[in-house]
Amino acid sequence: MTAPDASSLQREKHIKYWQRCYTSFLPSAYTSNDSTRLTFACFIVSALDLLSVPLPARDRAAIRTWVLSLQHPDGGFCGSPTHALPGQRAHLGTANLAATFFALVLLGLAAEPEEAAARAAFVGVRRARLLRWLRRLQREDGSFGQNLWDGEPVGGKDMRHSYLASSIRWMLRAWERPGEDVDVDSMVAYIRQGQTYDGGLAESSLNESHAGYAFCGVATLAMLDRQSSTPAKDPESAVSRGIPDREALIKFLVCRQFAYLAKEEEDDVANDDSNFIQAESGALAYTHVGFNGRWNKKADTCYFWWVGGTLMLLDEAELINTRPACRYVLDITQHAIGGFGKAGGSPPDVFHSYLGLAALTTMGQEDLKPFDVGICCSKEVADKIQIASQGLLQLIEQEEEQLAAAAR
Repeated sequence: MTAPDASSLQREKHIKYWQRCYTSFLPSAYTSNDSTRLTFACFIVSALDLLSVPLPARDRAAIRTWVLSLQHPDGGFCGSPTHALPGQRAHLGTANLAATFFALVLLGLAAEPEEAAARAAFVGVRRARLLRWLRRLQREDGSFGQNLWDGEPVGGKDMRHSYLASSIRWMLRAWERPGEDVDVDSMVAYIRQGQTYDGGLAESSLNESHAGYAFCGVATLAMLDRQSSTPAKDPESAVSRGIPDREALIKFLVCRQFAYLAKEEEDDVANDDSNFIQAESGALAYTHVGFNGRWNKKADTCYFWWVGGTLMLLDEAELINTRPACRYVLDITQHAIGGFGKAGGSPPDVFHSYLGLAALTTMGQEDLKPFDVGICCSKEVADKIQIASQGLLQLIEQEEEQLAAAAR
């Protein structure tokens, strides 16, 4: 893959957009999402990291303090200090998988790049309680709930939960200590039963397939494979065992990219031929390629990430129509004030703006840090998370040795 050639990332405008998000209140439209503050915080700080905007030491310390303040005493993290379900004490809130995932990534983002600082990034995380809580979220069929209610996992069987659980497992190295890991085999089996007739993935084989589900399912398996560094195409990998028909899934993903025709998108009139250029071979080539998540849907910035990221995890990145896909987000959804919108003419928002950057950096866009597709942050932060996990385990072992010595 090569970086986009003609269109350009308006880097300074993106930096200003993300700095506004970081230093001021978000627009009123975000008010209803107060319970997901950790998610927005992670996207904002991670976007600045991708753009190589340094965080002052004071801000790093403040982020760390805030994140740890959202840790639930029974395990996991809450999405915001005001989030609680009915019948629960507000100051405790409700721990959920998404908040816990973003909390751990934020702790990695907040750590200084030096190894000593990275090793201490997870100090204060109640690892044993968190992993115990994670195991309680897993159902017998291998799926995960989003949070616990009266001791039982609730929140549907969304495959996003499987991805978050698999990533949390990796970030805390749950397999290192006996009795702390989730049931990996049932995780793989649950993903396997979700492939549909058209090759895509859904909550079950009887539901509608979706590119977002495909990413979450494949990424769940890919994060499991990181334990042993098993390549996706290895027959023994979790990816191979969890996807019954690999070729059908690849075909489903490849079919999610299509020529972007402005008039068709806006007016459902497929008579715009301005999207074609004459290639050197004499054949027609597309200038802009969009991605959708399901059949018969319009192009959407975030699906460039969900589809492209999934193909990369499957080691099939060469099937992405890279240049015209990059042109689509740079020419069509990149906003004049920075950030990316959902579609052409849409205002920028935190979700699409972050995934737009994520898609571009995986496609080789210059001026952005290398990206870790599995954990959805820069490779630099993913490396710090690995160091932090090892540091936390070492600290726990030292404390256990000290307690054992004191008991003798």
